[in-house]
Amino acid sequence: MQYKWIIIGSLLLFSLAACNNSQDGKAVVQMTDSLPQKKEAVIYTCPMHHQIRENAPGKCPICGMTLVPLDQGPAQKNPEDTLAELRISSRQQLLAGIHTDTAQITNLSSELMLTATTLFNPKQQDVISARVNGWIEKMYVRNPGEEIFAGQRLYELYSPDLLSAEKDYLLAIQQKGLFNKASVDFTATIQAMKQKLLRWGLSQKQIDHLQERQPTGKTAIYSESTGYLIQKMKEEGGYVKEGEAILSLAENNTLWVQAQLYDQLLPLISKDTKIWVQLAGSMGQKLPGKIVFDNPVNEPASRVHLVNIEISNPGGNLQPGMLAYVHMQTSKGQPGVAIPKSSVIYGQDRAYVWVKRPDSSFERREVTLGQDNTSLVAVLQGVKVGESVVSSGVYLLNSEYILKNGSGANLSGMQMSDMKMSGRSK
Repeated sequence: MQYKWIIIGSLLLFSLAACNNSQDGKAVVQMTDSLPQKKEAVIYTCPMHHQIRENAPGKCPICGMTLVPLDQGPAQKNPEDTLAELRISSRQQLLAGIHTDTAQITNLSSELMLTATTLFNPKQQDVISARVNGWIEKMYVRNPGEEIFAGQRLYELYSPDLLSAEKDYLLAIQQKGLFNKASVDFTATIQAMKQKLLRWGLSQKQIDHLQERQPTGKTAIYSESTGYLIQKMKEEGGYVKEGEAILSLAENNTLWVQAQLYDQLLPLISKDTKIWVQLAGSMGQKLPGKIVFDNPVNEPASRVHLVNIEISNPGGNLQPGMLAYVHMQTSKGQPGVAIPKSSVIYGQDRAYVWVKRPDSSFERREVTLGQDNTSLVAVLQGVKVGESVVSSGVYLLNSEYILKNGSGANLSGMQMSDMKMSGRSK
């Protein structure tokens, strides 16, 4: 009987303990549920500069654009390691300046592009110098750059020496007439004096007219060729000695293009190098040229090598002093798939392009690049012939993808200098 009451008492104690535990657990759960849930902070970023991260709305410190909330979903993936796809409307493509070029088979050869300046061809320059001592009484050409035509009067000269020679010539002719029947022959003397007048700048027509007028000691000098006035060394009223330069003229049917080349690039060129010259503002037109003078002496100040290239200028539209770009083919390449260099986005250790699909969506692909030149780069893997690659607006397209898919992409190694945000590269 005593054991019976002991068992009943133990069961009552166990029931009370279980009841208390149940109430404590319920209180803990209720307390936990009553605590306020911590909200995840909203991060704001710039549509153009995704590296900007702010905890509140505002303006981008770089470009001033309004910051937008960044999507931070739990299923965010690294765009570097996933298939990158993007769909944007035609209006967005137009506003972003997105253009595409078709990947084509091209014999991509290495090119060297040099900056240059056009010059007058030294082989077609002419210096007008004084043939006799005297004073320049009248100058008919005044401004450098003025066009000169063959037969045009350049200046008038008065020379006491010429006046004396004219008188001697007329006197010899008179004496020949007086002593025509005598044994004295003045023919050789007259011929020698005539040659002297011709050497001093008188034409045959002017000499023939000497007998019809009084000697004046004046002569007019005419241009023998068509060209441009480069330099005027003497002014009207100035005295000149025999042999002194007065004017410098140059023809303009060919020009020299003087390019600057560094020493380490000299082994890449030769007399047989294929050359094209593109003048600034010529809308892409390239003119063939050839190396005519390779200066063996470097410029001491800049340590550059000057290479002179001759180009034709039949219409005379090109003028000296124009900025030019010289394209030199330094090596021949093999046929392969080539795309514009502006299509490539460079990461830390990868290169990407955006390919436009037939359904107008865009896909980012990793590519393996090969040889390049000034405008194109060979694609060894990643793009096929005939596919459309984005050549302009690639950075905006990539930023749109990062904005929509999160900040997982590693763009710290991106070379902004290789991305063109507008314009079309050809």
